Amino acid sequence: MSSYSSDDLTDQAPNDISFETNLFSVNFHPTDDLVVVSDAEGRVKLFKYGLEENKSMFALRPHKSGCREACFSTDGKYIFTASSDCSMKVIDVNTGSVLYTREEAHDDAINTLISKDFMVFTGDDEGTVKVWDMRQQNIVCEFQEHADYISDIITINDRHVVATSGDGGLSIYNFVRRSLDDISEKTDNELLSVASLENDQTLVCGTQDGTILIFDIHNLETPKKFVGHPQSVDSIVKVSNDSFLSGSSDGMIRYVGIKPRKLLGVIGEHSTFPVERIAISRDNRYLGSISHDLSLKFWNVSNLYDDEVDEDDEQMDQDESNDADSVDYENEGQDNEDEELTDDSDDNMDDSDNDDDKDSDDSDSDDSDDDSSDDNKKVRKSRAARKKEAKKEWTNAPNKEKKKKKNFFNDL
Repeated sequence: MSSYSSDDLTDQAPNDISFETNLFSVNFHPTDDLVVVSDAEGRVKLFKYGLEENKSMFALRPHKSGCREACFSTDGKYIFTASSDCSMKVIDVNTGSVLYTREEAHDDAINTLISKDFMVFTGDDEGTVKVWDMRQQNIVCEFQEHADYISDIITINDRHVVATSGDGGLSIYNFVRRSLDDISEKTDNELLSVASLENDQTLVCGTQDGTILIFDIHNLETPKKFVGHPQSVDSIVKVSNDSFLSGSSDGMIRYVGIKPRKLLGVIGEHSTFPVERIAISRDNRYLGSISHDLSLKFWNVSNLYDDEVDEDDEQMDQDESNDADSVDYENEGQDNEDEELTDDSDDNMDDSDNDDDKDSDDSDSDDSDDDSSDDNKKVRKSRAARKKEAKKEWTNAPNKEKKKKKNFFNDL
């Protein structure tokens, strides 16, 4: 991978957006040119961004104190927010109306929130992680493995959530089986941010002293270290399987590689003001960054991701070739794999036990059996295609229920 310099930024980016209060979060809409920010006074502001202008869509103050996170739902219809007032809210993107409020969602101030499909994951100042099923508006499970604030949360695959904490620990949970999978040893260095690389096999974490810790997901005991940031790394965004962007307290946004471990370039800076958060737009064209300089800046990083698309195409061709060479070996263990996936797909996170759910699960199981009977078709499938099919099986039951049941937001 070639080094990167700011001279490569030949395309334009939207103008900066200025604010009067410190911003806590920034996130981009999954399908439209929209970006949402939240601030220290509990406000949520939605903008439509573009090269010609940035247009304010709405601004409201749903929380009594700082809104530490505002992010879009997977389908882009809603904004989920979390606050230091311990509440969680749901806002309609089109109208700006508050559709749902969960007061005292945590006993302590909520520090981070992310969403994935119908699930929401939250972490608070005392180290508690909660998993929510928003179809039922209820907690699925909660974990209390950390002794200090949850700084960041991400999901990997369709069943695991990763959390970093101010206690210096990293934890991995299986939210389908509602269990702790692994947790690292605590260190004196606070973990502030996390991203998954190398097909979710590697976790990179930003720390308080600027060191990047690189964990093997199967062995959290001995992380590798990359020293290159002079101050804390508060936010990380994945670029490729072996590179990421980092936002640091020294005001710099850097492009970093892990194979080999080296600084590839600098994207931009907020002068000497700390970078609070960075996020990537839906089309991987713009990086958004917020800072203590009270601004949201846009950086055109499309060329970084264009290079990654080319690398992914080459890797996909190589993977398909390897699959063809080893197809007999993989097919031998396919029956056991299908059986395990079918069992997991029936491990529905919905706590209610109604007949409709059971009928839906039975139907999904029959479909899975029909698919597994066609061995010749499975032989021709690549590993990527089978994984995609497994993902569909796991989410099939909830999706069927969603079609039969009216979306709960419409009933509020």
